[in-house]
Amino acid sequence: MKQRAKKLREADEGEPAVLFGPDRQNPCIMVAMPTEDAMAKTPVSVLENGRLRGRPATGKRSNPDWKLYSHFLRKSTQRAAVAKLQAVDDGRDLSDVLQELLEGWLNA
Repeated sequence: MKQRAKKLREADEGEPAVLFGPDRQNPCIMVAMPTEDAMAKTPVSVLENGRLRGRPATGKRSNPDWKLYSHFLRKSTQRAAVAKLQAVDDGRDLSDVLQELLEGWLNA
């Protein structure tokens, strides 16, 4: 039979509440999301030119042609590659080098 987690204290909006499982081990932290009313009251900062504040969405994360993947590399290989990229300082990062290597391998 499933036992529910017991709440130690209630979570206020955006404040964490600590929950424990039935064995009182492995606490997990839950954060209550703000209500729609609270979100509606939050002002959005807009500059005079009509653009939103903050950093523009540029780079690989916001580019739909790029997708984040996770792969295993040896630590020594990754560290040596990053050190070499920093020494060369040509604007490339490790993902650019891996992309070039994989494209070359696919075209061979």
